[in-house]
Amino acid sequence: MDFRQLRNFIQVVELNSITAAAERLNIAQPALSRQVKALEEELSVSLLRRHGRGVMPTEEGIRLARRAKAILEEMEDLAGDISGHSAPLSGTVTLGLPPTVSEILATHLIERTMQDYPEVKLRIISGFSGHVQDWLLRGKIDLGVAYEGQKSPSIKAQPIIMEQLFLIQSANTEGARDGVPIHARDALEQPLILPNPEHGLRGRVEAIAHEDRIDLNVVLEIDILPTMLAFVERGLGATILPLVSVIHHVREGRLIARPIVRRTIDRTLVLMTPLNRPGSRLTSSFADFLTSEVHAMVASGQWPGTTL
Repeated sequence: MDFRQLRNFIQVVELNSITAAAERLNIAQPALSRQVKALEEELSVSLLRRHGRGVMPTEEGIRLARRAKAILEEMEDLAGDISGHSAPLSGTVTLGLPPTVSEILATHLIERTMQDYPEVKLRIISGFSGHVQDWLLRGKIDLGVAYEGQKSPSIKAQPIIMEQLFLIQSANTEGARDGVPIHARDALEQPLILPNPEHGLRGRVEAIAHEDRIDLNVVLEIDILPTMLAFVERGLGATILPLVSVIHHVREGRLIARPIVRRTIDRTLVLMTPLNRPGSRLTSSFADFLTSEVHAMVASGQWPGTTL
């Protein structure tokens, strides 16, 4: 085997397609297929499983791609050390974020990426945590941020922060004041405006209500955050959200946020990386960069209601 074969095989694994890899590499598909076949014969293992939509790496294929990527990056780093400079990070990173996280993190992260890594193009797509996990497994995104609870043997989930959830009410709610704690049972017995049952936050709230034998009174199901907050502001119900999602409304005096006590309701935000395909120096470095930026936002008060 040689470096060219390994680089080409990595492309096949990352794209899950010999045809797409051949197009990206600008080589003939039969020639690329012969390279993969030669690797399989040399190693005496099957590296790919063929199916109607393309290919999937076998366990041996994943191990080869991961080791090959590490070797090739080590060679690049070695060249940088000898020449006196390391190549700057460059390329495209596609990141998946839940809507509530995207509201606070997306703009900040794009600006910081442009400042620190001008040769890196950051693409962000937003969806529920379950969607983010699915995109990661299918190779649509490189990294994903989601709420704990999405589990897969093909994904590594590293905790980043823990968010406390607050009862969010209209500023005109009689007898309620911003910042005044409310007992968990009283909060869960309010008329609530919540996302649909597929949403991770809804699942977290329902799980706690079930444990405490509380029947939730969900008056509206709304997945669009601005619409949900508009109805809460009109006094049609309360909701349960992290403080960062409503901080501007609270500061403007339109909503109030009350800590839930006696039984704290929280959820953990995790950074997800795929184990079913090789990582890269770019995604590994960007994962560290993202984590440090989130921690810096928490430390500076830009991400309130959270702990590291």
